[in-house]
Amino acid sequence: MARSRARIPDEARLVERFKRLAPQQKALKLAIGPFADQNGNFDQKLWEAAFTSSEPERIIDVTAVTGLYGGLVNHLVEMLQAAARLRGLDVAKREVRPTGPELFAAVHDDGGLTANQVDVLKRLYATRNELEHASPGVEARQVYDDVQLLLKTLARFAKSYVEWLQRNGISLV
Repeated sequence: MARSRARIPDEARLVERFKRLAPQQKALKLAIGPFADQNGNFDQKLWEAAFTSSEPERIIDVTAVTGLYGGLVNHLVEMLQAAARLRGLDVAKREVRPTGPELFAAVHDDGGLTANQVDVLKRLYATRNELEHASPGVEARQVYDDVQLLLKTLARFAKSYVEWLQRNGISLV
């Protein structure tokens, strides 16, 4: 019986981050619970009312969603960064950490993301930046749409990510 080799730190980080994707997605779904309609769907009107509310309870509910959204986008970026290092991509060898869009483009060029996935990640990343920096231009509808988009595309992103790594001899299992 062959012994498996010990994982290097970036591989170990990737495995741990990958394992946390599903729980983080579930946490985001739980956080949107206060904004659910009678059918359990994320309701845009309830969201928009809470997003602009000055009631402390609504602020907490909104912050839970936006915080988990930002954390999940950060998580995806960190997974891509670690994988780029493992792949030896030039973008990961620089002294200065690449921007999200630079990283997404490099992973795309290496076959890890489709052009559409790059566009989606750029959009999600831009909204995360606006939320993180409390941009006055961020609108409830934009965040609503991007939370929905993140939840809708996360599984496909994870599948592409795993397949890309496997094609390059990196296994997460």
